[in-house]
Amino acid sequence: MFNGASMVERATNCHIIDKKKGRILLKLATRGVSKGKWNCLGGKIEKGESAVHSAVREVYEESGLRIRKPFYHGKLRFHVHGRIFDVSLFSTSSFSGKPRHTDEGRLKWFDIGRLPYGRMWDDDKYWIVPMLHGKVFDSEFHYDKRNKKVIKAAMRVKR
Repeated sequence: MFNGASMVERATNCHIIDKKKGRILLKLATRGVSKGKWNCLGGKIEKGESAVHSAVREVYEESGLRIRKPFYHGKLRFHVHGRIFDVSLFSTSSFSGKPRHTDEGRLKWFDIGRLPYGRMWDDDKYWIVPMLHGKVFDSEFHYDKRNKKVIKAAMRVKR
């Protein structure tokens, strides 16, 4: 896992979890590789920026929420659209503010037991539950030529 990559794009994903109400905030992306899919907040890591700072910045830019104590779950590596993405995955239940829509997409809270998996990336079904249980892991996903289905997956839980 995680070998042989020449041109890798670095990004972050951060799930906002409302533990009291048992829900998770998702964004219906209006652009980029996730256009038309429900996804968490996140984006490319800027030059000179750490993954955690990128997650904090992206969440604020895409939702207006200020987050604290993002928990690092590990790396997700994606082979999609002929590109390779290394995504640092975070989650937090420590946030303030009221979510607002942006030109990045519409936001919506979903009950954790009723996530719209049919309109999310196919790989989400592999790692969302371990993430919700606070697991730390690395994973790698290869998509088919249409970028619809995972054709190869590997996941290594660290703790």
